[in-house]
Amino acid sequence: MQFVEHPLIKTNAIEFRAYQESILNTAVSRNTLSVLPTGLGKTTLSILLAAHRLEKYPESKILIMAPTRPLCAQHQKTFQNSMNISEDEIILVTGKIFPSDRKELYKTAKIISATPQTIENDIHNNVLDLSNFSLLIVDECHRSVKKYAYPFVAKAFMEKSKYPRILGLTASPGGSEEKIKEICKNLFVESVEIRTDVDGDVKPYIKGFENEIIKVDLPENLKNAQELLKSALKRRLEKLKNYNIYIKTKRELLEAQRRASKQLSTERKPILFYLISLIVESVKIWHTLELLETQSVDSVREYLKKVNQKKTKSDRGILNDPDFIKAIQIIENSDEHPKIMKLKEVVEQELKNNKDVKIIIFSHFRNNIYNLFNLLENVCRPVVLIGQAGEKGLSQKEQIDVIKDYNMDVYNCLITSPIGEEGLHIPSADVAIFYDSVPSEIRTIQRRGRVGRTKVGKIIFLITRGTIDESYYWSAYRKEKKMKEILRNMQNKNQTIEDFI
Repeated sequence: MQFVEHPLIKTNAIEFRAYQESILNTAVSRNTLSVLPTGLGKTTLSILLAAHRLEKYPESKILIMAPTRPLCAQHQKTFQNSMNISEDEIILVTGKIFPSDRKELYKTAKIISATPQTIENDIHNNVLDLSNFSLLIVDECHRSVKKYAYPFVAKAFMEKSKYPRILGLTASPGGSEEKIKEICKNLFVESVEIRTDVDGDVKPYIKGFENEIIKVDLPENLKNAQELLKSALKRRLEKLKNYNIYIKTKRELLEAQRRASKQLSTERKPILFYLISLIVESVKIWHTLELLETQSVDSVREYLKKVNQKKTKSDRGILNDPDFIKAIQIIENSDEHPKIMKLKEVVEQELKNNKDVKIIIFSHFRNNIYNLFNLLENVCRPVVLIGQAGEKGLSQKEQIDVIKDYNMDVYNCLITSPIGEEGLHIPSADVAIFYDSVPSEIRTIQRRGRVGRTKVGKIIFLITRGTIDESYYWSAYRKEKKMKEILRNMQNKNQTIEDFI
């Protein structure tokens, strides 16, 4: 095995790979968007470019941004393990540190890993001066859209830095040309470097995975509850149509709510109160239906308990709906969702096949994650990984400790919310179970990237027939296929963003 040799890279720390060198040759001279499959060393690429920039501008600094604190902490650790720079000069900056202390850290540090929100605040408040930074690394850069902090920081960096260079990293920039163009514009990208799992120079490093789809059927009583909830939802959506509000997806429903609320802040029209009430009722029925179709009966009961406790106008609206009432009566007297027992069977079978197997389970809704934990407590050694919000939320330190313990085999089953999808380095997962499907190709790719890093992995999709589970699965599949076509077209255009745009 050949290793990278560089005065700022530790001996035998980074394996030489031709595709990384090829991408680096572009990134040293132009702001670059690098799209690489998960597990192929996006962080390694950023270390190599950081070493080049620090050699060229010895007095300069490097800024790395990532969406979550645990991911920022991982970047800090990886840079410390790979670079010939004092560990004290490679720091993690979070909003938990006082601004005055952050200001001093920025002065003494060489490489800073931070969330973009912290950096945005410090630029606004003149805590951070970007003039002496020679490289901005934007991890999970598919987030560089709309009002997220990445575009603001990138613009400030390009305006203030004496020698600016930007490297954007992602495994999945999105399934539309419009979004990819927006990312490139917001990060001042001049060139695009793409590798997919079919490219010859990366194929040797992709371990791959096998897919298995397991489908379950709702029992008749839950199907009846499903139809009643659909009926209650349909009546409200039909009423919204009368006001030219056409809804096909949950996202469109939430967007309609946002628009109506914004309009209400300037126009206090009675009709707006009525429309918002209709929309909010629709959102709550849709959420109940989604929990019923994709999660568990217990998760529906827990949600309804909260609805009963709040008793807002929209809560009263759905609690007085005859179809909703009938659906809830059925649910209250139902056995558990068939997915629950199927998940238990799958985990037991995987452990039977290999007692040392490491499993990661993805569930979109947090209020079902602890149900899954309780289910599996006597089957394996499960642990929960969730974000910081809420009563049971995990602090940054707790999240990092969970990942560390999982990697050290204290636990063999990690049950995670969406926080476990993005960027977290979980190298030891053998099997990923998608307890539910998500319509986003980005999230699907990220989930899949948690396995098959060091050996062939296995991905199991649990899908409830005739529900939104199936719709989401195929939606993500189509979007990913389209994304790969766009990326291959970009690749065929000599990887220059000018040609693409």
